[in-house]
Amino acid sequence: MKKILLFLFVPVILAGACARDDYFQDSGTHSEFFNGNMMEYLDSKAKLPIDPFDTLVQVIRHAGMEEVLQNEDITFFAPPDPSINKTIKELNRQLYFLGQDTITSFQEVKPEVWRYFLEQYMIRGDYGLIDIPQVDTLALYAFPGQLYQTLNIEAPINVGVMYHDLVNEGSVIKYMGPRQMMISYIPDFAQPRTGWLNTMIASSNIKPTNGRVHVINYIRHYFAFQPERFISRVRELGIDYITED
Repeated sequence: MKKILLFLFVPVILAGACARDDYFQDSGTHSEFFNGNMMEYLDSKAKLPIDPFDTLVQVIRHAGMEEVLQNEDITFFAPPDPSINKTIKELNRQLYFLGQDTITSFQEVKPEVWRYFLEQYMIRGDYGLIDIPQVDTLALYAFPGQLYQTLNIEAPINVGVMYHDLVNEGSVIKYMGPRQMMISYIPDFAQPRTGWLNTMIASSNIKPTNGRVHVINYIRHYFAFQPERFISRVRELGIDYITED
């Protein structure tokens, strides 16, 4: 039995978060123009193991999606490495519980699995913070956000901007505080306003030459929104274990 893979570099990422506050904290609008395509932008944030997208860019290439991010005009809600690592950790926990070999590399998960879930984070077109309607999960009748078809035709998402309240000298002014984007996986398309799995955007409006990148806050987010979805698909399609010589 292989040992459960431990992602030892996650604490290092956490320790270095202060240097990259815009990408991990709820820092709102980033408004960064990047002179290069989307894949080049992600690569620029993946030069070291402690960078936010070191694993993500490798997963993208493993999934055969590099050309999509190089050439197509899309909006990408980018999941940082810790979100991916948390889901893989849950996969290994489940495999161990079932008495199966755990994985030691993301490459042991079939490319089509990665592609299926990566596409759920991508919508066609260039959408910045200003283009997204307001969402209030306590008042969806008034502020429902907007439903978008992702590149994964089986998995639409809702995208909206939360208008936080402004607290000023003890008084609260509704919807006048900071704005923050939220994306939500919708488990049942027939009931588009129930059962949402929400995740917040930590840094928005990063503008490469094709489309837009919004970086997900990894703290409460698992890649695929629910690790059980990822685990189920991995087990359904099988694992390509890397054998040791």
